[in-house]
Amino acid sequence: MTKPAEKKNKEDESQKTASEKLAGSESVRFLKKEVSPEENLEKKKAEKKIENRKSTIKFVIFAAALIILFLAIVLVPAFIRKINFEKNKYNSFEFIQQKDSFWYTKVQKGSQPYWIPFYYHPRELEDIPVETGLGSKFFDIRDNNGSIYITLDPDSGNNTIIIAGVEIAKITGTRYDLLNVPTRSAFIKEPKNTSVETGTPIITCKDSNEKTLVIWLTLSNKNIAYSYGNCVILEAQSYNDLVRVADRLMYHLLGIMS
Repeated sequence: MTKPAEKKNKEDESQKTASEKLAGSESVRFLKKEVSPEENLEKKKAEKKIENRKSTIKFVIFAAALIILFLAIVLVPAFIRKINFEKNKYNSFEFIQQKDSFWYTKVQKGSQPYWIPFYYHPRELEDIPVETGLGSKFFDIRDNNGSIYITLDPDSGNNTIIIAGVEIAKITGTRYDLLNVPTRSAFIKEPKNTSVETGTPIITCKDSNEKTLVIWLTLSNKNIAYSYGNCVILEAQSYNDLVRVADRLMYHLLGIMS
């Protein structure tokens, strides 16, 4: 049987627990206070504004990245081309190497510019000596209404020597309207093994005079261009070097190299 004192204590504890629960319920209701529609709308507007700002920043960053990429694609190659252009200049002459591997330089004849191809850039030929004032012999022949013969060994067995002759003839002849001196090919001697008459004249340095300039292409132990009277002699250590010496002499003639 429950004592009155114990019963009273239990009633007090029950009332105390109910009061605590009620107080807790009131706290929850206080914390979870309902937000008005106006406050909710303002909150959404603020969130939307933050989101729009983030989107704007992302767009600006993306646009800036595109602009930088565009400038890199357009300006960097142009800058590199400009550097190469300046690097390839020689004595104020422009040089451009095309896909065919030839070096092109612009030579002005009056108001007419000509882009002339060469196998080698002048810097590749600086080791080849050329007789001082050798170019004047070409101009003297032009002024005397003379002619030029490029003579070589018909038994050389290497067609590269012909390329060397062509490199000279394109400047001295009429191809680019520069010197416009009649330029012909010749042999230094009769071919050994041929049954066909080519009609090519036999020309040596002995045939040179004030009206005839002879250019003799020959192999030796050095690369050099010099003259003996009205005979211009191009010596080279190999047939490929003959092309180098020929280009070197033509650069001298055009005033690109000394």
